[in-house]
Amino acid sequence: MRNAFTAEWGKLWSLRSPWFCLAAAVLLTAILASTLANDFAHDIRMGRLPGSATLPVLEPLVQAVQVGQLAVVAAAMLMVTSEYGTGAIRSTLLARPRRGDVLLAKTAVAVVVGFGAGLACAVAGWQAAALSLGSHAVPGEPVAGALRLAVVVAVACGFTTAVGFLLRSGVGTLTTMVVLLLGLQMISQRIGEYLPAQAAVRFAGGEGVRHLLVLTGWTVAAWFAARLLLIRRDA
Repeated sequence: MRNAFTAEWGKLWSLRSPWFCLAAAVLLTAILASTLANDFAHDIRMGRLPGSATLPVLEPLVQAVQVGQLAVVAAAMLMVTSEYGTGAIRSTLLARPRRGDVLLAKTAVAVVVGFGAGLACAVAGWQAAALSLGSHAVPGEPVAGALRLAVVVAVACGFTTAVGFLLRSGVGTLTTMVVLLLGLQMISQRIGEYLPAQAAVRFAGGEGVRHLLVLTGWTVAAWFAARLLLIRRDA
């Protein structure tokens, strides 16, 4: 299993696209967090809000990471769909006949990379939002908030890997993840709390571990479905 993990780790960083995706995620998160925080500060300057108004830094940051994570998700997707697109998945499965090990190794690499990237996005976005808010910022608990965001991105990357094996298509996988991680947030809260998008936002915002369990449940279900199909159907 260790050899499978090492092989997948090496394959990921041998490409340029993951580097671009991770850099784009950090940059996008920082810019969006700064923009959202600056909108709040601008409303104060324009008199739309009282001068004593404050905003938790985590509020614009969660929204920024929710969008920025899509670039990290794209990197996780490429670990699977690029091999199906080029046919390299056949060589991977020949080298590792136990197909479940391939899925597990790719998922583990995606989760580790997702956690690191999520943490980098959270730190960059936190600094950008706090700088834009200035004295109107409510710091809260930066370490706990950053770790929650990193966990959300990590789970999202594991989810993406499973969906990639299910669909085998880059376009299909990315579209599905955009809907699940972003689009479904627009659904009513009563239903939405059992869907990935709202569950991720609520956990990141500090509303409780049960929301993480919802997101993890979706990921585990997709993973076992992917494992079943990977074992039963041809590459």
